Amino acid sequence: MKAPVIGMSAFASLLLFLLPIPGLTQFLDGECGIQIENSSSSPWIAFLHTTDLVFVCVGTLITNKLVLTAAHCIMSNAQLTARLGEFTGSREENNTFPVEHQVKKLFRHSFYDMDTYANDIAILELATYVVYTENIRPICILWDPTWKQYIDSIQVLSGPVWGKAQDEDESNGLRMLHIRRQPPEMCTTMLGTTLNNQFCAGNSESNLCNIDCSSPLGAMIPYKNTHRFIQIGIATTNQRCNNPSVYTDVLFHIDFILRVWRYYDNGQGEQSQIK
Repeated sequence: MKAPVIGMSAFASLLLFLLPIPGLTQFLDGECGIQIENSSSSPWIAFLHTTDLVFVCVGTLITNKLVLTAAHCIMSNAQLTARLGEFTGSREENNTFPVEHQVKKLFRHSFYDMDTYANDIAILELATYVVYTENIRPICILWDPTWKQYIDSIQVLSGPVWGKAQDEDESNGLRMLHIRRQPPEMCTTMLGTTLNNQFCAGNSESNLCNIDCSSPLGAMIPYKNTHRFIQIGIATTNQRCNNPSVYTDVLFHIDFILRVWRYYDNGQGEQSQIK
């Protein structure tokens, strides 16, 4: 067996580490972020529950093997299952067939702070590969940090909500709620929270009471001749009804996501912590 060549430059080594699929896409998965049926479709939503059907958190499918969620969802003493394809719109009109995948390994950010919810981000490796359908596909994760200035300029974001809207009598399915970014001082003043690699969004009219902690927040962005839905935030546990809420900044943590994406097969044991 020939020994690997290791004499490349530091710059070339850095490029090989940073580029998931050089030259092909700006996203972690090229099939991501496509909403097939309607604007309320969220085929990337994963409902995380224990083997005895106790709901734990919401996550998002980011590749055919990985689910993104919040670090506060990690339960070292429980076997988790990811349920995919359950809700992609109205329950009455949706004839989808959900599928379940056992979680094989858990990767939590090593600098997660349970008091401030800083670095409240984690990734789950599934035991089996997910087959993409119209009702099951990944959300887009932008891996290039040069996008950050543009992403931070998007003021109105969207997140999934379950249950009927206040002005509706019929729909009890999934819908998208529009949430406006707020200055970090608003969360600091109203919640007593100092933001750390997070952002503030929402107000008294956002009706965030029925959004589960760890729910995704994102936006549609133009990409080539189409649009893709990208994930921008993850809801932390310090949400309050009719108040702004704190979200983990996903793009800020892209190094963590890429490390897991590249090295999850080398994880040791049932749970790993990665910076």
